[in-house]
Amino acid sequence: MLCWELCLTLLLWALPVRTIPSTNIKITHAFPLQLPEPGLPVTCPLFWTEFEGHCYRFFPLNRTWAEADLYCAEFSNGLKSAKLTSVHSWEENVFVYDLVNSRIPGIPTDIWIGLHDRRQEGTLEWTDGSNYEYSYWDGNQPDDGIHRIPEEEDCVEIWYRQNSGETHTGAISINTHRQSITHTHSVLPNKT
Repeated sequence: MLCWELCLTLLLWALPVRTIPSTNIKITHAFPLQLPEPGLPVTCPLFWTEFEGHCYRFFPLNRTWAEADLYCAEFSNGLKSAKLTSVHSWEENVFVYDLVNSRIPGIPTDIWIGLHDRRQEGTLEWTDGSNYEYSYWDGNQPDDGIHRIPEEEDCVEIWYRQNSGETHTGAISINTHRQSITHTHSVLPNKT
């Protein structure tokens, strides 16, 4: 045993002492919290699509409205919270439809959006806190479940029906399983 200790000591003594080389590594935040500057092109994460300063993503996963809402929140990043989408204009309504249709062409798809009256029956609000000013309801909507229990229809979906060729919004039971579309503020301006 003494022989091994002596050999190890001699070996370590014979090796030149090396210092750790200095580096120029600089640690920075991956996503600095900056708001996009108006007029600059916007960059969205991979698999997301930009429209009017927001990033959108369609999720073809059947979930209840509450499950879809929680799933969207998982994509929040710092001050940029991800929510079920809100729709504020005809152009945005068409964009949302086109985004879904580009993923599932020609198939009627019912998708959750962030409009609901879960906190107060009859008072619609968006999950992202934006003002409810635009609507494109189907002719008999919102009916708040007049043929069923009114408390069942607290959440809103967008649907497209080929027989009418139109996209509409309708209220539906919170427990129905639908696909969803999420939006968040754009990440960082692309300063090219």
